[in-house]
This record gives sequence, structure tokens and C-alpha cells, in this order.
Amino acid sequence: MEYSAGFTKEKWSENEIEVVLKHMSQGKLKKEILDEIMEQNLFQLRSPVSIKNRFNMVYNRAAVLDGEMKKHFLNVSDYDRKALTLYSFLQVYRIPLEFYLEVIIYKYEHQEPLYSSDFYYFFEGKANISEKVSNWRPETIKRLIRSLVLFFREARMIEKIDRTKYTVNPIHMSQLLKTYAEKNATLLYSFTVLEKVNEE
Repeated sequence: MEYSAGFTKEKWSENEIEVVLKHMSQGKLKKEILDEIMEQNLFQLRSPVSIKNRFNMVYNRAAVLDGEMKKHFLNVSDYDRKALTLYSFLQVYRIPLEFYLEVIIYKYEHQEPLYSSDFYYFFEGKANISEKVSNWRPETIKRLIRSLVLFFREARMIEKIDRTKYTVNPIHMSQLLKTYAEKNATLLYSFTVLEKVNEE
């Protein structure tokens, strides 16, 4: 997975993922799902171009959920859906995944708040090891940071204390999903403990 700034246009999209998963569960192909979404404007967007763009991002994220996760998403509690929505995001984009593993978990393990400056320090570190990241403009970095904040706040993994500070918290999940994740999806399971869990 390469470093990409493509997630600046990502939205939380929990409801859109649900729409796509319902169609996937009926065995429909990608084009069939897109056609139905466009015909019925199921994403409630204004233009065909914006629907296609959103669909491609949402479909890619829905597709990384395995069969059990897909079924679970359609029949679960709010917290479980939030965990699975965040999981889909981290599975598709390297920068958010590394921020989670390197910063979020570190902050929780050391019982430290997460500061706005931590986001910038993270990108400075990545710029030192990646020419691609070092070429990103300051405006791009700001948009990427906004996306990271959006996703981790929506998942309730970080909670704003004041203008520059957040607390870091594990995500509550149902015992059913937690047990499944512990055996089959260590990244997802780690959300409940905020510890690095080795992949088998």
C-alpha cells in the first residue's frame, strides 16, 4: 500500500456503506450496484459525477470487509458499525493506518492527550522517509489532517477537550464482534484495547 493523499475527499460514509453492502448481499455486481444507486439517487447527491466518485470510494471500503463483517454491519449496534466503518478506512489508506498504529496507540499506552501538533509532527516524520509525502503542499497536509480528525472523532476514538487537545479512547464493540475480530481481524480487535496486536 503506497502513501496516497486520495483520502482528502473521503467522507465518513457509514450510511453509504450500508447501501452498498445491502446490494452486495444480494449478489449484485459493482456496475449493477452503481446503476441502482444512480437511478434512485440513494446517496442523495446532486450530480452523477459526484455519485460516481463517492461510490468508487465507498465500494472500495465496503469490499475490504469480509463476509462476516458485511453481515455484522447490516445487523449491529451503533458502536460496531462505527468500528467497522473506521476499519474499512484504515484498510484502504496507508497514512491513516500508520497514524493509528504509531500515534493513537502510543498516546493511549502512555496515557497522554493527543494534540493538534501531533498530526503535523507525524507528517513531518513521513516527509523525511517518503519523497512523495515531502512533495505534498501545506494545504494538502491540512486537508489530510481534517480527514484524520473527522474519522477518529466519528468513530469516538478521539474526543475533543479544547481547541488543540483530544482524549484517546478504545472503541466499545459487542462481544460477538470482539470475539470474531480477536480470531480473524487483529486490527479491528485492537480498536477495543488500543494495543498493537500481532497479525498471525
